[in-house]
Amino acid sequence: RSVDGRSWEMQSSIPYQPDAAADPHAEERDGFTEPNIAFLPDGSMLCLLRTTDANGMGPMYVCHSSDRAQTWSTPMLFDDCGVWPALVTLGNGVTLAAYGRPGLYLRATRDPSGRVWGDRDTVVAPVASQQDTCSYSDLIALSDHEVLLAYSDFNHPDAEGRPCKTILVRKLTVE
Repeated sequence: RSVDGRSWEMQSSIPYQPDAAADPHAEERDGFTEPNIAFLPDGSMLCLLRTTDANGMGPMYVCHSSDRAQTWSTPMLFDDCGVWPALVTLGNGVTLAAYGRPGLYLRATRDPSGRVWGDRDTVVAPVASQQDTCSYSDLIALSDHEVLLAYSDFNHPDAEGRPCKTILVRKLTVE
């Protein structure tokens, strides 16, 4: 946290807590990486956390803060996969999450506290790891109901129909 933009102090931390029920490699994991935070309609904060590391694909976790990141809830399983999570909350109250590996997925919630999420929708169908997409993406709100999703698709057909590595940007309308 900074009050002047030049000096910084620790605000809080989200300690890794191995969960063998969610991840058979939990005890060997490097911990949480690639956090992404969204401010939710109820004023709380949501954080998605990656665990995929040299020990293989790991689950994505989620935790919440209701005191502006002074403290965080115990991280809970969000999905069985996930790297580089992207989050955005739209003016209409919908929060979106993009993540993947293998594949790329999009999930949405209308829950103002971000605790109840819909099923994941496939953006890029999964095949062998990083043969489909790098799974890194970003979400940018355009309006209260529109978002841009930027991502890679390694098998997107070119003008002749041959698969090629492509960066795609899709405009999505969310009601």
